[in-house]
Amino acid sequence: MGEAFEVVCEASDIVAVRTALQSAGIDYESADSSFLPSLSIPLDADGASKVFALIDAIEELDDVQNVYSNFDVSDEVMASLG
Repeated sequence: MGEAFEVVCEASDIVAVRTALQSAGIDYESADSSFLPSLSIPLDADGASKVFALIDAIEELDDVQNVYSNFDVSDEVMASLG
């Protein structure tokens, strides 16, 4: 397997980035876009547990295609949630 990388750019630059990759002969798996938060909120175990439950409930809705968030959960908190 080869190396993988992720290119982060403004939404308006996606076509230019794809074109540059193609011109350079670099194959890519996808040219998907997603929202990246400009500010992340750290969560403790209680907050993370509640947010994960909310996200699970939202994802179960038929009309929901994607869920975006701006929280950050440390490795220690994730380990404590098991």
